[in-house]
Amino acid sequence: MRNFHLKKLALLSATALVALLVLTGGVHAQSDAEDSGGAVGEAATQEEELGFGGGSAQGPVRIEFDGSERFVPPTELPIVDTYVKEALTLTEAEATEELTAIIVSPDGEAELLPPNDAAVEALLRAVEELDIVEAETEVGDLGGNEPQSAFESASEAAESVIGADTRVKVTNTTSYPFRTFGRIDIGCTGTLIGPRHVLTAGHCVYNISNNKWYSSLNFTPGQNGGTKPYGTIAWKHVISVKGWTQSHKRNFDYAMIILNQDIGNTVGWMGYGWKVPLPYYNVNINGYPGDKPSGTMWHAFCKLQLITIYRLYYPCDTFGGMSGSSVYVYFQSQNKRTIYGIHAYGVDGTGLNGATRIREAVFNNLKKWKATY
Repeated sequence: MRNFHLKKLALLSATALVALLVLTGGVHAQSDAEDSGGAVGEAATQEEELGFGGGSAQGPVRIEFDGSERFVPPTELPIVDTYVKEALTLTEAEATEELTAIIVSPDGEAELLPPNDAAVEALLRAVEELDIVEAETEVGDLGGNEPQSAFESASEAAESVIGADTRVKVTNTTSYPFRTFGRIDIGCTGTLIGPRHVLTAGHCVYNISNNKWYSSLNFTPGQNGGTKPYGTIAWKHVISVKGWTQSHKRNFDYAMIILNQDIGNTVGWMGYGWKVPLPYYNVNINGYPGDKPSGTMWHAFCKLQLITIYRLYYPCDTFGGMSGSSVYVYFQSQNKRTIYGIHAYGVDGTGLNGATRIREAVFNNLKKWKATY
């Protein structure tokens, strides 16, 4: 079947191949059941397998950290983009390699966690089942904006990001879902998706310009300026995939921070999911932009404009510091929220801001990491 698809794709024009990567065929959907509104793996033997330097060691490897207090923005990183021909020739071994997780603790100990078969199969299937289809259209709930009661009545004057700045300041950060979002010490944003599990971007935890993990990864949920209603929670583990740490590929820019206490049992957490085809939903983004007063949370709302296998694009206004923010849909009719992406990039050639998409392989990785840690 795989050869059949590849032969068929080889006959398509370059323009059609680009279109192939915009929308994928088949109707699939799944979401994490733990959408709460209420209150290791095989040890590495070579350092290069853990996404940094050469040399080897038996058992867990100890690493050096990047002690910076601010992450390096994506525009200054040597990020690798995957093009059509490369995507179409992905092998099972390559898929397994890219999805293999690296787990690091604050004492510098690092280990590997291989992906489960479902994650590998999902990544291969996403390539194998490429077909040109129209985006799914739904008559039902395409997602709404968060209730205005948590916001200021109007945005403060600010530098434009895409046209006029439409972000609004979140004033009630202790209400759900805003208390599930928090500031990471390195200057990024994260979202609780479990009792102690913080979803964020890969470039918020691992600096590919020097191949070092950041050490400033403590998490402050619901921070509101100088007010930290739930305190700052120390990190216990950080996880990303070799597709980011070793291959430096934009398509794998996602990560999870494991906290040393179950603050999610107090503040709640968000659900996440995948769906193919994905409708052009209206999405919400909450985070801590660097162009606003320190520690303040800001909200953006807009409609998805472009959907690819690995990324989502939208005109929501964002700024550095919102990296790692969840891109989620608020289904008002069900009073349910589902994360479909992790904000990672400012305006690029599309003229839009973008997120790493939670596709099936990412979903399975996140689920395994939560179950393991």
